[in-house]
Parts: sequence; C-alpha cells; structure tokens
Amino acid sequence: MKRIAIAFLVFLLCVSVAGASSSETAIEAVSGSAGTIGIRSLSYYIDQGDTNWHGYPLYTSTTSMTIDLNWGDTSDSLKLYVYDPDDNLEGIYYDSADGRINGRTKVTIYDSNGLQQGTWSLAVYGYSVTGTEDYSI
Repeated sequence: MKRIAIAFLVFLLCVSVAGASSSETAIEAVSGSAGTIGIRSLSYYIDQGDTNWHGYPLYTSTTSMTIDLNWGDTSDSLKLYVYDPDDNLEGIYYDSADGRINGRTKVTIYDSNGLQQGTWSLAVYGYSVTGTEDYSI
C-alpha cells in the first residue's frame, strides 16, 4: 500500500510540473523518514493585477487545514481567495488576516463537522505589487 501511495504522489508531482505555468519555479521532491515524500520548496511569481490559481487536495477526513501564503515583502500586498471543492467562496484574506502586516497570510479553515473533501481552489491576487513579487504557498 505504501508503494502505491508513493507512486501516486510521484505521479501528482510529475503532473504538477508538466502543467506548470511560466510563473512557477521548479519543485524539489525530498524523501523523509519512513519512506515519506514531501516538497521542500515551491515558489511562484505574480505581477500587479494578476491571479494565480492553486489546487489544495483534501482527500482525508479532517476538521481544519492551514494555508500559508508567504511573500515576505511588506511593500507589496497579495490577496488570497479560498474556494471549497464546489467553488463556493469560503473567504478573502489580506496580509493583516493573521493580525500582523508582515508579507504573510496564514489562515486556518475550520469546520467542526469536517471540511469538504476534494480539491480546494486557492487564488492568489496581486493586489498591490510593484514589479514582480515571488511567493510560496
């Protein structure tokens, strides 16, 4: 079963890289303890007024998920839109969503009855960007 799960993750990484837009940099798959696979880094670029879409697959039963949008430059501002798998807008978040203006928006989506399984959509919008801003999510 572990081999199938690892093969599936490698497949997803390959599909993600093959479908990457020009605003993305390379990803690096790393191997962790007990044969787990993870992503070390994933960076994107955005310009003023542009929107980049990202999928957040949620296929296990859970009551919360944390989304961490980090660009680190307080002179630029990005906006995060979060949609559930049925394309219902769950929230719009600015840099100050976590109570600090620090070039990072870290939010936790919570539902005590369990979050809807499927692929959540995350839209990163270049709200106020001078030049090009890089970010990770």
